Amino acid sequence: MTDTARETIADKVRKMAEIHHVTAERDGVSRMAVAITGLAGDVVQLDGVEQLLVNLTRKGVLSKSETLALQGSYLQEKRCLAKKLRA
Repeated sequence: MTDTARETIADKVRKMAEIHHVTAERDGVSRMAVAITGLAGDVVQLDGVEQLLVNLTRKGVLSKSETLALQGSYLQEKRCLAKKLRA
C-alpha cells in the first residue's frame, strides 16, 4: 500500500466526527477562548480538524489523552506533507 492510499489522521478524525454527528463549528466557549487568547497577545488558530478534535473531546467521544495523541500525530502528518510539497 502506498503512502497516498493510506488513511490520514485527518480522514480518521473527520470520519469519527461524522459518525458522532460532530461539526467543526466553534461554540461560545471556543469563541471566548479565542478572544481571551487574543487579548493576551497570543494567536491560536485551529484548523477544521483541530476544531473537530476539540468538539469530539467536549462531546465525550475522545479522552484528553486520546485527543493529545491524535493532535500530535496530525501535526506531525501536516509537517511531513508540507515538507513533501516543498521538495
